[in-house]
Amino acid sequence: MSLGTQFDTAIVMMGMGLCFGVLLDIYLRIRPERSGMVYVTDILFWMNYAILLFSALYRVNDGVVRLSFFLFWLAGCLIYVTGLRVFILPIIDGFFFCLRLIYRIVYTIIRLFFVLPLLFLANCMVSLARMSKFLLLWVGKVLFVRPWKAIGRKRK
Repeated sequence: MSLGTQFDTAIVMMGMGLCFGVLLDIYLRIRPERSGMVYVTDILFWMNYAILLFSALYRVNDGVVRLSFFLFWLAGCLIYVTGLRVFILPIIDGFFFCLRLIYRIVYTIIRLFFVLPLLFLANCMVSLARMSKFLLLWVGKVLFVRPWKAIGRKRK
């Protein structure tokens, strides 16, 4: 392996260490609360990161694994934790705040323009059905029941 390839691999592994820190902070923000799902999501996170790490290593130096490369990875993680985490965490929080804000806006728009008009129409139809039921009962009573009561009454 040439010196240039080793240098490229060291830079990539430091970048993957930084990437690991960012992804771990993001994962800890969205990690589920229930204990059964925590195990599943932890396994999925670590599997996905291992695939990402080794695919980056494979692209740079054809998958040659050396201890020094993982030391560079650890150096990237330490650089993130000691220096960059202070700057990245507010960005992550702002990103999730924007996502929640967009979700609330879309939810409100859908509720105002689709759900509430449909509920209003449904309530109108139910009210009209109730009114027509009472109207039909009244008309039936006036037209059919009262004449028969008049016929069945005795005169004084």
